[in-house]
Formats: sequence, structure tokens, C-alpha cells
Amino acid sequence: MQIISISHSPIHQIPYLTAAPGGVGVIARNLPILSAKVDSLPNNLEAIIVTSDLQGVDPKNQQLLAYLLLEELEILAEIGKIPSLKNTGMIFAGDLYAEVNRRGGVVGDVREIWLAFNRRFRWVAGVAGNHDSFGSTPLEMQIFQQTRNIYYLDGEMKINGALSLAGISGIIGKKGKPFRRTEKEFLRTIRELLKRSPDILILHEGPNDPQGNLVGQESIRRELETINLTNHLLAICGHSYWKVPMIVLENGIQVIKVDGRVIVIQAQK
Repeated sequence: MQIISISHSPIHQIPYLTAAPGGVGVIARNLPILSAKVDSLPNNLEAIIVTSDLQGVDPKNQQLLAYLLLEELEILAEIGKIPSLKNTGMIFAGDLYAEVNRRGGVVGDVREIWLAFNRRFRWVAGVAGNHDSFGSTPLEMQIFQQTRNIYYLDGEMKINGALSLAGISGIIGKKGKPFRRTEKEFLRTIRELLKRSPDILILHEGPNDPQGNLVGQESIRRELETINLTNHLLAICGHSYWKVPMIVLENGIQVIKVDGRVIVIQAQK
């Protein structure tokens, strides 16, 4: 699965509120929905929708931005602007929880968001961000992971028909906080997953791009660039905002950045 193009202009925008930089006050922003074309989609899918870092709330009722996005996607599908959600896969690259009055140190349970999308989409896959939690006990997490058509990924690969999905939750950091791996462990996990040649690699924290002045982890970029590809690999990541939605690494890996944006991927006709 290889990206052919991504639209420059959004096909739709969703107004929301978020904490201002520095954590003082609230600002209004728009969540852009972009359209992308790929050479083909597996399993007779009509589309795959990807997003992350939905750290805001609905201005009308203060519900989390993810729920507002779901409502808007349902409307877009009803009017034919995007394909039916029942024949669309959903991918989250982490950080679906937010508190509008503060930014740092915020963590919240996002299981119900995944479940709400799963009730409307063909399947939901993805990773946890450093602001996400999935219940308060290992048993709650286990029950969530066993939900039909949910593919939660944290250092593993799962097969969905002709589509293989690999992912690593969280970020590089000191152990002790949820969803943290040491740099050595994070890179080793990438290496092990890519040996299995997944179609899609989902990361919360992704690579940098010094040429484009795009923030991220240099070590992740260097690790990805050591891979000799035997197939087209699409990497999806969040955690930090890029002014462009996609870059291509030296070895041909396409990296989509979905922090604060939504991309609807469809096959080129």
C-alpha cells in the first residue's frame, strides 16, 4: 500500500477548543480532514482513516474532540463525501484524551472512544499515546484488547486478512510512567517488528526530518532508514505537529504525521 497523493486543502474542518500554549487560557482551532490516494487497499476496504492527538473538546458540549470527529465523519459518510464507515478501517496513533484547561501531565481513559468508533467502523487499530490510559487494572486492559475487531498494538503485529499492522505505544522515556520505553528498547522493538514486513507501522512518537525542520526522534529516523524494504511500508505517527502531512525517508518508507489532523485514505480509481 503506497501513498500516491495527499490533498493540500481540507475536504472538511471541525472547529474545537484546546488549551493555549503554556497552559494559560483556551484557544479555538480547526481539525482538518485531508484526502489521500493509495495504489490499492486490501480486504475490499473502501477507506482507512487515520488520526492522532485529538487534544481538544467540542465547543458546544465540552465532550472530547474524538466524539465530535465521529459525529462529523458519520455526516460526511451520509452525504457521500467519504465512504461508508462500515467498510472503513480506523487507525489511532495515540493521545485521544484532553483537558481543555491544561496541557501537560494530563492522562485519561480512552477505551470508550475506541469502542464508540468500533461500533461504527469495520475495525479499529492503533497505539496508545502518553496521555492515554486503558482502565486502571491489567484485567480491564485485557478485556478491552479481546474486543472483537479492535487491534490494540504495543510491540506486536496483528494480521487482519491481507493487511498486517504493527505498532508501538507510547514514547521514548524513563520507565516508571505508563507507555514509556528506553531508547534502546524502543529501537529494538522497531527492528523486531520490521523484520516481519508489516504493511503499516503505527507509532505514537515518530522520526524527525532535519531537512524539513520537522521535529521528532532522530534515533527513530535512523533506525527506520536502516531497513532494507521488501515491500512498501507506510508509517503512521503522531505526538508532534508537522506543517506537512507526509515525508519519504531515504529508503522509501512513507511517514504520515497525523498529529492534529485526519487523513481519509482511499484507493486511486
